Amino acid sequence: MDAKLDQCDVAMDFPFECKLSLTNLIGYWQVRTNDPNKFLASTAKTIMKQVNQAPELLEPIEDFALVEKHRETVDLLMTAIFSPFTEEEEMVSAMTPFKKEDIHSTKAYKDLMVQAGSYEALLDPEEMAQIMLHKTMAGYFAIMQMYYGLTIALDKDIIYTLSDQRTGLKRYFKITINPKFCEIVLKGDLPELSEADIKYLTDHIDDADVWMEKLPTELFEFQGLIIFKLNEVTKDQILSRMKENLLEKDSITDGQSFDDLEQKFRSLLQLSDLKLGISGYQKSKNKFFNFGGTARRSILIGDHERIDCPHATANLFERFANQAEPMVVEDMAECCMPLKPQSEILQEVGVQNLILNPLFYNGEFVGLLELASPNKGDLNALTLTKIREVLPLFAIAVKRSSEELENSIQNLIKEKYTSIHPTVEWKFNNAAHEMLDQINKQKNAIAPHIVFNDVYPLYAASDIRNSSVERHQCIYKDLNRQLQLAKKVLGRAIELTNLPILDETIFRLDNFRKKIKNKLVTGDESVILEFLQQEVEPIIRNIESNHTEDKEFSKAYWEALDPNIGVVYEHRKNFEDSLTAINDTIGSILDQEEKSAQKMFPHYFEKYKTDGVEHNIYIGASMVEHLKFDEVYLRNLRLWQLVVTAEIANKTAAMVSELAMPLETTHLILVHSNPLSIRFRQEEKKFDVDGAYNIRYEITKKRIDKALAKDTQERITQPGKIAIIYSQEKDAEEYLKYIDYLKSKDLLTGKVEQLELEELQGVSGLKALRIAVNTGSASIMDEVKKLLEVV
Repeated sequence: MDAKLDQCDVAMDFPFECKLSLTNLIGYWQVRTNDPNKFLASTAKTIMKQVNQAPELLEPIEDFALVEKHRETVDLLMTAIFSPFTEEEEMVSAMTPFKKEDIHSTKAYKDLMVQAGSYEALLDPEEMAQIMLHKTMAGYFAIMQMYYGLTIALDKDIIYTLSDQRTGLKRYFKITINPKFCEIVLKGDLPELSEADIKYLTDHIDDADVWMEKLPTELFEFQGLIIFKLNEVTKDQILSRMKENLLEKDSITDGQSFDDLEQKFRSLLQLSDLKLGISGYQKSKNKFFNFGGTARRSILIGDHERIDCPHATANLFERFANQAEPMVVEDMAECCMPLKPQSEILQEVGVQNLILNPLFYNGEFVGLLELASPNKGDLNALTLTKIREVLPLFAIAVKRSSEELENSIQNLIKEKYTSIHPTVEWKFNNAAHEMLDQINKQKNAIAPHIVFNDVYPLYAASDIRNSSVERHQCIYKDLNRQLQLAKKVLGRAIELTNLPILDETIFRLDNFRKKIKNKLVTGDESVILEFLQQEVEPIIRNIESNHTEDKEFSKAYWEALDPNIGVVYEHRKNFEDSLTAINDTIGSILDQEEKSAQKMFPHYFEKYKTDGVEHNIYIGASMVEHLKFDEVYLRNLRLWQLVVTAEIANKTAAMVSELAMPLETTHLILVHSNPLSIRFRQEEKKFDVDGAYNIRYEITKKRIDKALAKDTQERITQPGKIAIIYSQEKDAEEYLKYIDYLKSKDLLTGKVEQLELEELQGVSGLKALRIAVNTGSASIMDEVKKLLEVV
């Protein structure tokens, strides 16, 4: 027999001794010699005559060669088991009890054994252990029936999985064992079993060790032969396992799970080149979309994420939404509408044969199941009957995955585009439930106010120093250069054609240059650019077209213009690029460190990008649903904010030499000791402070960035330093402790400056601590990381 098939036989360490014996089979024929059926009696007498000439067959057979010696007689005996009419169809073998020693087999069984040369048994250790247990318990159940009169039925089938090594296709077979011609010989005293013993054994039906203790295996010997039958259950097994797969959450979105489904389809249809695809349909957006992330699982959509129905798949959608019948294309070359537009693309990727089966969930069209083959005619109407059972489960899986996808999208929108922060999402959920209750009670649904009382605010800002001045200088330099270039071109144009309008235009160019040199005011930029684009440049183009002999006179002007916006944009671009780089760096630091900060204690966080980045934090008991707040979390977050601000100061200082325009940054923290209330403003979709008293906090935030130190003309914020603005001495005491600690870690350096602020409009009594950040050493960033981990 084939060695590979032997790996999956039923003789793996069977604990009972087993011997081949034909005694019971011979006894069957002996009884039939007196059968009323004369033909059967005559046949039995002929067989018994041959048996009597081979008395060795009446004893247990130790040497298998004895069977071959009397092969003709043995085959005659086997006619009690094997019928010539089922020789080609049934896979049956007579063998030694629980051993892979075939005595006689049908042609179908032998053919499978030959095929086993290209098949490999797929029995993992767990499956092998289950089969071993199944066999052992089958032996014990036979003992219980024969010697104790207790019938116990096996409740689980033995299924073998055979896999073709070449194609990967699987076939499944159910094993049936008939012990009709087998007996159990007792080799000692039969153990007595009380009712308690029997109950104990039946309570441990899957524990072979318990049974071996009560009924030692050496007391029993199995003699005779068993009838071993294989029934192919490939379709049933694959459909059953496919149904189990489809009930799993990520069955069609996880790459490995989808590959397993595709392999099962291949085995079910015995097509090794089969391709499986699934496309979902989004009714609200009127689009087919792909499952499986970057794996792209739809054959129809291919490598795209989705196809809009108003274009390539409009007719397809109408076909399946209005007609639930599947589409079978046996030869893609002969494909007709509505698939015709996609047929050429599908053929290019090797699809010659296609089935598109619509999936419906509660009457709603949710997507398509797609099967494709590179061979014409592999898939046909008969294929549909084989897959019909699993279509409803595919529809459920597509519906479930579509909803999960939609939820993921909504969560992403919440995270990226709205102010519903994860920390406070529970509050919004509660409000939504309240509204639903009102709707269910047929009341006018009023959106509840979202208010958090007694929360502590933390604010910090990192701004570009003198950003307005720098921006104005860039605008001036670009405008001045473009005006100069325009004047030069027009001066050259006068040499080509002496038009008085040219001199008048140069006069206006000079006036604009003088104006912006003295003072550039709001509106000058748009007026000058309008003049250049609508009056100067048309003149230049006209002269170009009439004096083609000199193509170089205007070249420098056109080359100086930005190709995207049509103006000189060199200095402004350098400014904007540098500003973006700084903002992106600050934003990245805040985003990264904020994830860790949330683990300390959940809090609300938001950041804004302008000429720099500012962020707000709110923390307090009312912002969390099931956690207890303590002011130690506030102090911890304040220390965290100071460390992160120092990190930002260090990083942005290191960037200056690498920027297209060397912009410096300043940094401040506003301390507010008293808790306040914040309210979600439905119109602006953001949180804001609530109540007249708390408004002072917002006014302070807006005005402190340009505040001066008292009795000086010096800004309170300076590059390379952090200004900590406060109004109560206890806040200064708290932050001086943090500063001393961070100085000991070499994150901050120098003497702490204690300053008073000039009075601001509507705000007075503010003071500041100002401390330098150690920006001179790259190793400081390692210390920052350690500090953040500690915090």
